[in-house]
Amino acid sequence: MRSQLRLSRLLLHFCLLCGLAASVLAQTPEEVSDPWEGFNRGVFTFNDTVDVYLLEPIAKGYDFIMPRPVQRSVGNFFDNLRYPVLLISDVAQLKFGQAGNHTVRFLINSTVGIGGLFDPAAPMGFEPHYEDLGTALAYHGVGPGPYLVLPLLGPSTVRDAVGRIGGFFLDPTYYFTVYGIDRETAMWLSTGLTALEVINTRADLLDAVRTAKSASLDYYGFLRKTYYQVRYEEIHDKPYPEEEFEEEGLELDEFGDPIEPDSTAEDNGAEGKGAAEEVVGESETP
Repeated sequence: MRSQLRLSRLLLHFCLLCGLAASVLAQTPEEVSDPWEGFNRGVFTFNDTVDVYLLEPIAKGYDFIMPRPVQRSVGNFFDNLRYPVLLISDVAQLKFGQAGNHTVRFLINSTVGIGGLFDPAAPMGFEPHYEDLGTALAYHGVGPGPYLVLPLLGPSTVRDAVGRIGGFFLDPTYYFTVYGIDRETAMWLSTGLTALEVINTRADLLDAVRTAKSASLDYYGFLRKTYYQVRYEEIHDKPYPEEEFEEEGLELDEFGDPIEPDSTAEDNGAEGKGAAEEVVGESETP
């Protein structure tokens, strides 16, 4: 009974946060806003320092010791634990077919897949699809708010940070005490599983992070742009339109948004070109 009351209270707090977010963050989902860039860059530097001197070396050792199939199984296990978040996000967005797909995936992978270590549901046609409470908020018109770099958690927006709070309370490992485990043991189990998930994810990103750092002049700006592109695809269920803009010959700004051509500038450029041709023609006349 106490656990039910606790869960109800947490969900009530989350709903209040969602309502606050909806009233404050009134802007389009694609709008890039980084008014706290000074603060964000400071947190980004802290996160990168922790990553370079602590997380990356541990991830390299983990990647060296742990075979890739085992790493894949660890990732599958944690993906399977996300079922409560997936289900609530699906229902909130009225994606009932997708909710059924996720439910079947969870049942198959939890049984045939041995607790989620394997993903036999995918070959059966029940493919994974990413959702979270941030995408559910976006579906109901909540704008992203300013870009926000969270300590140790990385890129986010105010809307997605609120979604992460709700997702934290929907994590099954948060309720270890409900399963009859004493509080201290539950804390150690939860901390250990979180550490394993972070290290396993970081090991999977070793090559990607190395390439991004070497190829980008501003790693902070690169991650910000990448985050908005990925979130666009997750929210709208379609590819980011950057390639479409490039095919149309439109130039893109630093955020990947199209820059509309300036007709005045084009006219001036055409006039300048014509004047230059006249000057050249006169200089060639004997």
